[in-house]
Amino acid sequence: MTAIRLGIFLLLATIATAQQGASPSSAASPSEPKLPVANDSACPGKGSVVKNWKISRHSPMYSSWQDDRIQTATLEPGENVAVVAGVQVIRQPDRILVTQPIPDLQLKPGDVILRFNTLGEGAADLWTSGTWHNSYDASFTTEKNGLGCRRHCLAVVIDDGIREYWVQVKTSSGQTGWVSNFKVTHSEPWDSGNFDNLCPEPNSD
Repeated sequence: MTAIRLGIFLLLATIATAQQGASPSSAASPSEPKLPVANDSACPGKGSVVKNWKISRHSPMYSSWQDDRIQTATLEPGENVAVVAGVQVIRQPDRILVTQPIPDLQLKPGDVILRFNTLGEGAADLWTSGTWHNSYDASFTTEKNGLGCRRHCLAVVIDDGIREYWVQVKTSSGQTGWVSNFKVTHSEPWDSGNFDNLCPEPNSD
């Protein structure tokens, strides 16, 4: 009986040792940032005020820039408003496929970078492998139109996302609301025609 118990003990010990030495299952990839991602420092920025801005085209004014917004008024051509805030809303980020190793970001071919904002001169706010890289030099990226790469071309855009620009205005009667300024849907632009010089679209060429 003692020999049997000893044999069972040794068998269990062997199984436990083998389980400890086994390679752990790969962890799930970090979840992507929750959408939409909003940046309230955009055109002209939270706390900034641009007075006497003249409206050029009819524009609906809403209670919010968020999905549950309701229309509260319509801005008329020739009307002057004060622009009191702005927000950039990323509904879907650009998706960038890595084609060559990028050691600084610990990325290999086949990995995907999410680009949430382009800042000009190749800089962008990126997210990859669970980490934000704000104002990162992403000039290694080739756009879908073949432009954009400023140095070693290590990645290519495979999907242009959806981003919007909204401004908050205050009318002469004191009513405050949000107006859609500019939108890009998978590289297709739409412009309200009312705030062109206030919020220029960054040049990513």
